[in-house]
Amino acid sequence: MNSLRSRQFLSALAIIFLGILLLGSVLYYVTQHKMLKDEETSLNTAGLELMGFLDFDDGKFVIENSSKNEFLAFLIKNNFSKLTADKFAYIQQTESKNIVWHSQYPFNDISAGRFAKDKQKVFTTFLLDMPTDVDGVDILHPEDTQGRNISKLDGAENYIVYARGFSYKPHGSYQLILAKSASALQKGHDEIIRNIFLLFIITTVLVLISQLVSSYLVITPIRQFEQEINKIESGDQQLINKKYPDELSSVKSAVNALINAEKGQKQRYRDALDDLAHSLKTPLSVLQNAAERSHDTTIKTQVERMDDIIAYQLRRAVVNDHGVIIKRHAVRPVLYRLKESLLKVYRDKSFEFVINVDEFAKCRMEEDDLMEVFGNLINNACRFCENIVEITATQNGDTLIIDIDDDGMGFPDQNPSELLQRGIRADSQSEGQGIGLAVSTEIVEAIGGKIELLISPHVGARVRLHLPT
Repeated sequence: MNSLRSRQFLSALAIIFLGILLLGSVLYYVTQHKMLKDEETSLNTAGLELMGFLDFDDGKFVIENSSKNEFLAFLIKNNFSKLTADKFAYIQQTESKNIVWHSQYPFNDISAGRFAKDKQKVFTTFLLDMPTDVDGVDILHPEDTQGRNISKLDGAENYIVYARGFSYKPHGSYQLILAKSASALQKGHDEIIRNIFLLFIITTVLVLISQLVSSYLVITPIRQFEQEINKIESGDQQLINKKYPDELSSVKSAVNALINAEKGQKQRYRDALDDLAHSLKTPLSVLQNAAERSHDTTIKTQVERMDDIIAYQLRRAVVNDHGVIIKRHAVRPVLYRLKESLLKVYRDKSFEFVINVDEFAKCRMEEDDLMEVFGNLINNACRFCENIVEITATQNGDTLIIDIDDDGMGFPDQNPSELLQRGIRADSQSEGQGIGLAVSTEIVEAIGGKIELLISPHVGARVRLHLPT
């Protein structure tokens, strides 16, 4: 979900899924209700027509001889046949549950004889929950059937059952029940579900296509904007130059204004610091010359200390003034420049200087800060080493780790981190005021990095830098 494209696609897909699910459920319910209502109307019409052929005579339902041919035509037209169980009708006495007429034996008196002895096993009947004095329709499952249960013999099948109550006084009340296979209704329901699923698949494909088009029209300008920001950070260009849609134009203007303001502010700070350095240089030189003429070592030492403190405070001000956009600089060229300089400085000392850093190692730090940090740290390593100074760089995610190792005296066993504080030195006999590590720490921490003091594999000192890339 970190990608705008995936968020847009998943949100659109979720909305479409919920929409189709809701609309599909409504469509399914409405269609099912309509189909069942149509079946109820059809069965009600057939039931009323059937009742027109039946006469009640002496407690029996019979068909007049004059109407037999017409009644047979009615049975054939409505598929009421004894050869099939897809559709049938029967009349049941409400109190005794006896079947007094059945469409599979339309001209037989089934109220007596062999049918009367075991009626529940001869005909397929239903367990009805609806009131006997009203008409209605329902869908019953095979377990709701009893008797011969043809549905279980031919395969499990649901039935659409319509019941209509009526009475003949004083013979009691009856129910006319018409049953029809629900296979056609179930096929209609299955077709609705298939259509809803097909609609979902087609809509998903269309959403995917629209997302591809949207990615080209919407996401592409954002990626181009990101590429320009990366070029500014790497120093390949100064400002955002391309023309973007209205939604990104204000962001472009704000970023360009921020870059210009940052550059102007940094330049003004450095100009002011240069002026301050020049204004302090003359008084310090006068004091230093006076101290040399008077051979007053105390004044000379304090003047040198003032010079170092001023340099440190100026360096600290520059560090605190870093802008929000810091370019990425390669580390290797800086290290080789320092190597050439330090080998000349320590030409009277024989040691090996090894750089294990490839050309792709980069970090987000100003070039002059790189010179300041590595100059301080490598100078310390060269000063205290015996035979070797080794620099190694490794990439760890968004962090560049650089180890500066030597085989010198190393750091004290207790609280080596104190050396990162201004004025604290491991060797009190050497020159300097102990601010090199402190200045380097200030610079590195200002860009979100850190410095660790460890033990070197060469049994000396290891300074480990964690620099953002």
